[in-house]
Formats: sequence, C-alpha cells, structure tokens
Amino acid sequence: MRENRAVDPFDLPPNPRLSDLLRALGRQVKLSIRTHVPARVVAYDPATQTANVQVELQQVVRYTDPQRLPAGAVPSGTPPNGEATLPPTQIMKVPVVWPRTLAGYVTFPLVSGDTGELHISDRSLEQWRLAGAPTDPGLAFTHALKDAVFHPGLHPDTQPITPATDLTATVVEGTLIKLGRQATADSVAKAELFLAELVTAITNAATAPNDGGATFKTNLLTNLGAITPAQIGSLKVKVE
Repeated sequence: MRENRAVDPFDLPPNPRLSDLLRALGRQVKLSIRTHVPARVVAYDPATQTANVQVELQQVVRYTDPQRLPAGAVPSGTPPNGEATLPPTQIMKVPVVWPRTLAGYVTFPLVSGDTGELHISDRSLEQWRLAGAPTDPGLAFTHALKDAVFHPGLHPDTQPITPATDLTATVVEGTLIKLGRQATADSVAKAELFLAELVTAITNAATAPNDGGATFKTNLLTNLGAITPAQIGSLKVKVE
C-alpha cells in the first residue's frame, strides 16, 4: 500500500541502500497498523447493538496484473507502476459504543448513512466480548479492522450539526425524545409547563374593587385564552 500521490518518498530508488529499505519497511509497518478511521453505517441491529459499517478511507495499492484486482477497483497507470484504488471495505457486526453504565444509558436512532469513527483494538476482542471478564485474547490478530468498535458522531464538513452548537446550554435534539425506556406520555412535562403559564395568567389578571371578582375572572379567562400550544410544551418529549 502507498499514498495516492504523484511522488512517493517511500518508493525505492533503482539501487536502494539499507537506509532506503528500512524506510520502506517502516512505511509498510505503519500502513498495516489500524487505530482510528472514519466509517459510515450500512445497517444497525438494535437487538445486538452492532452495525455493519463501511470504512471511508480507501486503500491504494501497486499492481502488476489488472486481472488480479478485486471487483470495483479503479486502476490508473500501467504496470509495473500501475496503481489501483480499492473499493471501500465493509465490516460486519461492529459493536456500537453508547454512553452507558450498568445503571443507565443514552441512545439515539442510528440509521444507514450515519457516520462515526472506528476505534481498532490492539488485540482481538472476540474472547472478551463472549466472556465479559479478563481473558486471554486467544487469537493473534493485532490492530485488525475486525476488532473495531464504532463511535457515532464523527462527521464530514458537509454534514455539520445545524444550527450551530449552543455555547450557553446543553441541547438534546431529535425527532422524538424519551425520558425513560418505557416512556409513552408527554402529560407530565406539559402539566408542569402549563402550571407555570397558569401562575403567570393569575398573577397578571387585573382586579377591580367591589365587583365580586368579575373583573378578575374576565381578565383571567382572557389570559388563559392567550396561552398557545407552543407555550405549553413540545410533543417531542415523552416521559415514563
């Protein structure tokens, strides 16, 4: 593998010295180590909390025989200096890392097209995932894409959070927000907001002396009638 660039300082000269060989070897070792890479969700399984993801950084390789290139590879140049951009790699059943403890968690909808970052473990995760306890990795893989976990959130500049993130408040946004995993009703939140509006309406209702409260009643009803649904609260929030 090599970088897709016109002049690659890691290519060997016609008569390489030991230092040239060591430099090329060091480059090969670095290219084989995977640590973090952007990825895009192809499919998500909420039952297993795993996702099939597509690695967003493609590999560029040297090739000598175009017939041996995988399907979808895009060749350029001619052998022996030909290069090919390989099709994106897909990884199946990658664990998704949600903010969670044994006592609580935060999740949000994860759908095809969502982006994030793959964190690649330095050793195999397979045995630990099965046991959930300190364990011998068993397999000899190191920095393998198959041992990645997916952190949702990393995004390209073409898909920023809009509007811009708020520097004055914590914002929770979504098409539907649930407070509690069994949340089905919005009445509690709406009742509290309506109570606040009711207190304001009573406070602002003017009175008149010696009319038995008629003026207060009229003004209170007017104030109550002016309360809009937007003031009572959003139907997006469901509580348990």
